[in-house]
Amino acid sequence: MYRKTSHDRRYKKSIWTQEQKLQAVSTYLMLGNMSETALITGVSLNTLKMWKNTDWFKEYALQLQTEDVQQMSSTLRKVIDKALKAVENRLDVGDAQFDQKTGDIIRIPIKAHVALKITTDLMTKQQKLYENPAKEQVEKTIDARLLKLSEEFARFATAKRNTIDIEAIEIKQNVEA
Repeated sequence: MYRKTSHDRRYKKSIWTQEQKLQAVSTYLMLGNMSETALITGVSLNTLKMWKNTDWFKEYALQLQTEDVQQMSSTLRKVIDKALKAVENRLDVGDAQFDQKTGDIIRIPIKAHVALKITTDLMTKQQKLYENPAKEQVEKTIDARLLKLSEEFARFATAKRNTIDIEAIEIKQNVEA
């Protein structure tokens, strides 16, 4: 990885392109180790540590992770669709089995306990899918309330208190009797 150097002689810092920074972030996410990332990308370890604390590094990392999750989700969706089609085909037509007498492949209907197992598994998964958004909504409202409470407590803690400094003065009374 080549980098430009600053033209101003007062500064010895190097100028890194956005592409090089993005490559460093993605390499770090793949490897999970700063020193290995420094060796592979050519960016010094100290520079990587400084970058890791910056907002743009966190944004790049979040963006890359989101893209990975979306790609994984679409791949899983395709696999699930294929599996469901295969199960549906087996339920409709039956399992394929080799008949030794004739040498042909015949279809045998699925047994009741297998169909029951498939049905119960799919229904529990479907129920979890329907319950999940409601649960997330409840958690979001609870988190919002807790955030408001923490802000209020912080405001009370930093509130300016009006205090009056009082100096004690002794009063002597001359009582003549």
